[in-house]
Amino acid sequence: MRVRPLQIQSIARATGYAVVAAAIAATALHFRHDGAGAPAPLPVPSTRSDPLALELARCQSIGMAAKDDATCEADWAENRRRFFTYRPADSAAPARTGEQNSTAKPEGQ
Repeated sequence: MRVRPLQIQSIARATGYAVVAAAIAATALHFRHDGAGAPAPLPVPSTRSDPLALELARCQSIGMAAKDDATCEADWAENRRRFFTYRPADSAAPARTGEQNSTAKPEGQ
């Protein structure tokens, strides 16, 4: 009997299966959760510094139920308003400089 030599196609197929198996094993090892890479819990905001932050944390903790909570909707709207509102860099500067200048007399009068 004559022995057939190994075919290139079967070697390539076996190599492909080995590569896929190695990739699956590497992925499983990477995503195995042993607690070492777990993110640290978020700090609870102080109620004295920002009561809105405490309410937003409460809304975040209740999850999807927050979308039906009117208080949470109002708190998130206030947070968006604060975020998108321009504030000058110097908080000691008067907020309404335009109104103060309108009461002053123009030069030359």
